[in-house]
Amino acid sequence: MRYWREAFDFHSGAYRLDYWWVSAINTLILASILFVSIVCLNSWTLASKLTKTFSLLVAIPNLSLFVRRLRDTGFPPQTVMFVLLSPTLLGVSVGLIAMFHLIVLLPVAPLIYIGWIIFLLSRRSAYWTPSLNKMQKLYFVAGFFIILSVSSCFYAITMKHTAQTTQNYIGQLLHERHTSNQKNAKLSEYDITKNKSSYSSSDIATASAENKPESIPEKDVANVSDDSSTTAYRGLSENTLGDSDFGYFKVRGVWKQDTTSLQWWQSQQNVMISTSTVGQGWGVDFPSFNFKKIEGQSHFSLNQLGNIQVTRIDGSYRDVASDNMKSMAYLEWHMPDGHIRLMYLISPSRALLNLIIKTFSETFQII
Repeated sequence: MRYWREAFDFHSGAYRLDYWWVSAINTLILASILFVSIVCLNSWTLASKLTKTFSLLVAIPNLSLFVRRLRDTGFPPQTVMFVLLSPTLLGVSVGLIAMFHLIVLLPVAPLIYIGWIIFLLSRRSAYWTPSLNKMQKLYFVAGFFIILSVSSCFYAITMKHTAQTTQNYIGQLLHERHTSNQKNAKLSEYDITKNKSSYSSSDIATASAENKPESIPEKDVANVSDDSSTTAYRGLSENTLGDSDFGYFKVRGVWKQDTTSLQWWQSQQNVMISTSTVGQGWGVDFPSFNFKKIEGQSHFSLNQLGNIQVTRIDGSYRDVASDNMKSMAYLEWHMPDGHIRLMYLISPSRALLNLIIKTFSETFQII
């Protein structure tokens, strides 16, 4: 209580025992805050808020205690003021050391400064020091030992937990990146293999016939009830894909773009979108992705671009990486300036594919 009563007292004195005892208690409180917040509750936000609050509460009382301790050693006000401004001198010293490239001395200067401050705070009182009997000294020694031991344990456990959490987070990021690279590599390898095989002598005639738009039957898109992946997709936050060249449209969830293929990938529902602004269209260009089976074609409008008509071709696609059949749609339309736009969408769910295309038709725009 005396610590708080004298919070704004900058004129009295403070004994060595008073200063170091309060410092030890504050260290224990701070260590406890970090231990409970980070290790027990696993909340970095709570740890940050509590640490800032505690630091603000003890800032002025600690400053006044620091000044009283220096005054108790017999320093005049001018010397106390010099000590208070000494961090500025430390900054200047570090700057000079860096300027002259004396890198070896960089860790030495702060250590010398800290040692000097500890020496000043540990000086005996210039006026009077209370005498303690052996039992009182023993109590204080035991108290310091217990407080510092508990604080050290809390700090060590917190640092270990922090290091482990950081390592796990970095490992997770590296794993996700590795998995994404593997998927993209397998997808690219599959495309190359299919592209080569599609030119085999036994398939040229069939492929040419199937690639003609008039050979694909008209078939309306059937309404499919939401499955679990579609329901989960609806609950994700809204996002925007595209660029100034292709255009922009709304999706949901977090999408990542491969810098090589420029394909968009959503790992939560395992959905892929590929866009293009070059080519001459279906039946003329070599396809980016090959249908395993074409089911039919339909048409819809882009609501925000004056009802531009989009041709949609639906079918199935075999994923070589998982050997699973997925739903695929090919979209093609021409902008008012005559430039073509192409899009491939691959999804394990037909209902999810329909939802993404429906959102695309309602939100696609050129900015």
